[in-house]
Amino acid sequence: MNNNPPQQDHILKGIALGATAFFLFAVMSAAAKILSDTHHVAEIAFYRNALFFLPMLIYMLWRQNPVIFKTKKPKAVAFRAVIGAISLITTYAAFSHLPMADTTVLLFTSTLLTPFLVHFLLKEHVGLYRWSAIFIGLCGVILMAGPTGTANPLGLGLALAAATMHAIMFTTLRYLKTESSITVTFYFMAAGMIIPGLFFMPFVAAPILSMKELILFLILGASGGAAQLCLASAHRLAPASLVAPFNYTGIIWATLFDIAIWTKVPGWPVLLGGAIIISSNLFIIYRESINAKR
Repeated sequence: MNNNPPQQDHILKGIALGATAFFLFAVMSAAAKILSDTHHVAEIAFYRNALFFLPMLIYMLWRQNPVIFKTKKPKAVAFRAVIGAISLITTYAAFSHLPMADTTVLLFTSTLLTPFLVHFLLKEHVGLYRWSAIFIGLCGVILMAGPTGTANPLGLGLALAAATMHAIMFTTLRYLKTESSITVTFYFMAAGMIIPGLFFMPFVAAPILSMKELILFLILGASGGAAQLCLASAHRLAPASLVAPFNYTGIIWATLFDIAIWTKVPGWPVLLGGAIIISSNLFIIYRESINAKR
């Protein structure tokens, strides 16, 4: 009896932190989309990771615990870090070519692809219900892809490529579930800074010409880093099955940013396709929670 109130408080805090995290991710994406008008997406990805990596490195050195830098699965950690760095650049590129709401909904495809990948790569069982949800969700993607013929092919391809890489990252994280989340995040941020820094920044770096751009870069790094911390805390305080559905509040924020900043209202293919994709995602989350209880 005495333990119930604290547990309830933890769940509510976890849910609140999860909802805050997905709002901050939307803020980060909006800042990246605005900056993509004057800066290369690889440059944006570099600053996003650098602004969060440096405080994280200082924190890990301050703890003076060398074990936190070590991993028992270095190849998988490195693979996840590299895929994560490339996926971030691809994600920002998708946002630069599509409205925020369209890109956000298409990125939800990653949750549909994850059960497919874990079935074939990690040999996890995926039942008929989840296979059906995957098929229905992909029908939603097809609906968004162009019944009106107005979809941007490049933006569509970039968004689906980013979603595929997100699914690969989610699958790799399942394999890395015994590793420290701080360690995995550290190397993800390091790769996200080094790869664009070495291969893109010498060729695409542009000067920050205004106070507005400087503020947007600071918002980009602060919102991205704060979102990561909020999400990690949310999963620590509440079950993943309760936190994950709040990911779909991102479509609300994306739509509001589209209207407020770019005066872009989503068309019916986005709304209907998005409803199909989100419904399929929620059903997959529900089935996974049922399987976890079993």
